[in-house]
Amino acid sequence: MSGTSLLARHRQNIAASLARRLEAARAANNTRLMELLKQEERQLAAEYGGRDPFSSALFRGLRHLWQSLKAVLAACDELRVRQWVDGSGMVWWSVQDPITGERLCTHSEGELMEWIEKHQRED
Repeated sequence: MSGTSLLARHRQNIAASLARRLEAARAANNTRLMELLKQEERQLAAEYGGRDPFSSALFRGLRHLWQSLKAVLAACDELRVRQWVDGSGMVWWSVQDPITGERLCTHSEGELMEWIEKHQRED
């Protein structure tokens, strides 16, 4: 069952419970409880506004934050490759596997590519 349908069912259960409590308060002629339950009903209507709460700005912000966090965590597992040029003009490459800690420092692109292929992980 999806998160949206679970949330819809949860909202239906809340509404049904509220309706039963309101009916019981009316039957008992408890005006104070009826006022409180009607206030709760208004708060729920304002919170959900008759629309899908997954479309709210807060939910979108949380979803964006989660996606960013997943990207950062995934990047922590990726091989890190750097290139630089030394004082004599020689191009150097370094690569590190953050999981195993293994490193390579070379001026040979071929050696770099072999090392990367050897340490490449399947997703």
